[in-house]
Amino acid sequence: MNKKLSAIKNNWDTDIEVIDTPPTEVLEENIYVDENFIKNKELIRIDMNIIQFPIFSKSSKRKVNQVIKYYFNKNRDTYITVKPTSGESIPGELEEKVFIALMQIMKERNMPQKFIVKGSEIKNKLKLSTKGYYSIIKKSLIKLAETNYNFKNTLYSSEKSGVIKEEISTPILSLRIITLSLKENKKYKEEINDNRIKEVYEINISEHFYKNIIQKGYMVYNGDTLLQIHSSIARTIYMLVEKLRFENLYLKLDTIFLIKRIPLKYTKVNMAQTIRLLEKSLKELIEKNLISNFNFIKESTWEKSEIEILFPESANEEKQGRFYSDRNDFRKILSSSVRNLDEVIEEIEDVEVVNSLDKIIVTEEMIDKILGLMPSKARELKTMPKTIKEAIETFGFKKVELVAVYMKKNKVDKVRAYFIKALENNWVEDEEKTLEMNKPPLKVDVIEKTIESIPKYNESLYIEFEKLPMDIQDGIENYVYKDYIKKCGMETKIQKIAFTGSRKKLICEFLEKYPEILTDTKKEKKEILNLEAKSENKIENTAKIKEIITEAIDLADMVYSYSEDEKKELLLKILKEVIPLKSVENLTIEKLNKIISNYIKI
Repeated sequence: MNKKLSAIKNNWDTDIEVIDTPPTEVLEENIYVDENFIKNKELIRIDMNIIQFPIFSKSSKRKVNQVIKYYFNKNRDTYITVKPTSGESIPGELEEKVFIALMQIMKERNMPQKFIVKGSEIKNKLKLSTKGYYSIIKKSLIKLAETNYNFKNTLYSSEKSGVIKEEISTPILSLRIITLSLKENKKYKEEINDNRIKEVYEINISEHFYKNIIQKGYMVYNGDTLLQIHSSIARTIYMLVEKLRFENLYLKLDTIFLIKRIPLKYTKVNMAQTIRLLEKSLKELIEKNLISNFNFIKESTWEKSEIEILFPESANEEKQGRFYSDRNDFRKILSSSVRNLDEVIEEIEDVEVVNSLDKIIVTEEMIDKILGLMPSKARELKTMPKTIKEAIETFGFKKVELVAVYMKKNKVDKVRAYFIKALENNWVEDEEKTLEMNKPPLKVDVIEKTIESIPKYNESLYIEFEKLPMDIQDGIENYVYKDYIKKCGMETKIQKIAFTGSRKKLICEFLEKYPEILTDTKKEKKEILNLEAKSENKIENTAKIKEIITEAIDLADMVYSYSEDEKKELLLKILKEVIPLKSVENLTIEKLNKIISNYIKI
């Protein structure tokens, strides 16, 4: 059995405990993007926690005032509690679909955390035909806003690149219902300009979920595809296995693991019915070409069985395409409000946000794959998995994979040292060029002739361009591409191929036309570096101050054996000198250590 899946089974053994229990600031977003500019409006980002946890119930018999607690380990200290508001049940399939529709609308609004939406917009996304859609949607939004989730050792955080250990209590979103007939909401009424609409909704995605969606705690799905999956169980299986398979076209899972993560009932009495539900849901995924086949492996009981899932050959290309198309759209969203080149440098600062999207969520499957490609000695080194993880985050999976293959081919002896140096010094550059040379040539004769006839240009500008950070290079290239398409008058596959062929020339011509871009960027970079150098050792976190002082007192205690009163007195004396410095933000590690040394002599 796959080690990764065995680990999941052992660490996430889900038990379910059922417990029966009895004015916002308006943020206006005045950003407009031409609908033709964003090509992939159907692509949406789903927060990692939504994918892997039972945020939405699959039961059609949810009870009012019923709190559900999902346990994920035998110690029962890793869990999620779903608590509805009084008189309501927890969110289910309809709320899940409404949430997906909101993710689509958020994408169309340029990914703001807070945005205004009409009931009819959600109705259109869900393709509802019922006349009572308004009250149905409103009730679902209220349920989403008022249901509270408690995460203990379970909530994934993109900022921490891992699970938050503390207990976190949060809804998925907050809701403000804006009544258009009220005088204070006149501006909304004027913007809507439709007397048939009586209310609109202000949606504010909760901080933890929004940060994951914007940064690296998400996966990209086609929103229309998700909404077209009829069964909520099938939808959950699809989202989960897309995450677990990484880039494999074959996935084997313990059947009981899949049942618990959906979650479905798994007692001996109803196990046969649960298996039939799984089969029905998996068949729907086959019909929609989201998986190619599945097979249950049952040698004894269903509890000990496994399930094999196979994916179509096109699955990886589509998955990668979704990710890069979404990322490109996000970059366009960031730059779409630029109206003239005088704003270029100011807008390039925003590309730092895009840079965070390029950071990969490194999974154990990825690490195992790289280890499998390396010389066998790599698997004997305990530090190698961590080294591989850091390398993938820094250099990207494809480059790390190339280095691993190169190492095995050359029978490298000192595995870890060679691995690091090969990545840092780009020793496999020739391998990359060989791969590029082996690619089939473009079949568009007109484009080949165009590229061959490209005139000479100032290559020194490109050398300067390459010295810039990657995020700024991407930002400048985006403007070059927009300028090129504007001159062409259209954007088709031919233009994209032609741009790729003459990219270097076009960048140089653009920089020659607007030399202030390089000048201002260098100046800005220098100022930032100077500022960072000055503030490098500054301590702005109170928790860090406490940690340094407490650690110093604890170390000295090993020599002097302080009483509790003496420790408090030392702490007080040190803080009397520290607090004035902290208040003017003038406290550095050096100054803090000097103050401590005045009172603690070792």
